[in-house]
Amino acid sequence: MPRLPRSHESHGMTSKYAALIIFDVDGTLFRTELVTVPAVQRTFANHGLPIPDHETIQAFFGKPVEDYEAWLAQQCPPDEAAQIVEETNAHELTLIASEGQLYPGVHEMLTCLLEMRCCLTVCSNGPSPYVNEFVRTHGLQSHLTLVRARDAGGKNKTAMVADIMNEIPVRPAAVVGDRREDIAAARANGALAIAARYGFAPEEEHAGADASIDRISDLPDIIQAAWPQVFR
Repeated sequence: MPRLPRSHESHGMTSKYAALIIFDVDGTLFRTELVTVPAVQRTFANHGLPIPDHETIQAFFGKPVEDYEAWLAQQCPPDEAAQIVEETNAHELTLIASEGQLYPGVHEMLTCLLEMRCCLTVCSNGPSPYVNEFVRTHGLQSHLTLVRARDAGGKNKTAMVADIMNEIPVRPAAVVGDRREDIAAARANGALAIAARYGFAPEEEHAGADASIDRISDLPDIIQAAWPQVFR
């Protein structure tokens, strides 16, 4: 994955970029329901297990991967749980390419932000294989300076955002995501909190956000309005 070399000096980064944008993945850039729901339901069907409904599976989107996998395991016979979780994850990876979709306008939005001299990064509660496959399959490598997944050190999203902001000393900074953890991570790190209202979280999880968007294509306008002194 693209990554900023640690040898970069702060002055070089701050002169190259005007702002830092940190994106969540599920419910922000990626339509997870097209991948994870069928992966779970088809794998469970293959094993003759009761099939969880769409809403139950979707409730885990954007949450820590260990919570999701613990729930999966609880639905399985104890002696088969590890195998079924592994099969579900493997099937999910194959579906990222065959059935997964970005939200409409993601590529255009990222290109616009790059033209505005924004440094773009990803911070996800998903595991590295999932996040890396998402980035690779959907051609986002050239847009992103850094990609951070949940299992890189096992940190929560607040700590992961802090790591990104320490590694990339570009300010101002914003976190864009659909869940409570995204808003909290932004607030804890002094970043602008932008709620993706079209994502999977209920509206109450967006409390405390500084701004919100109803579609990803709205983001460049929100960024310009938030920091008019930066984007004149």
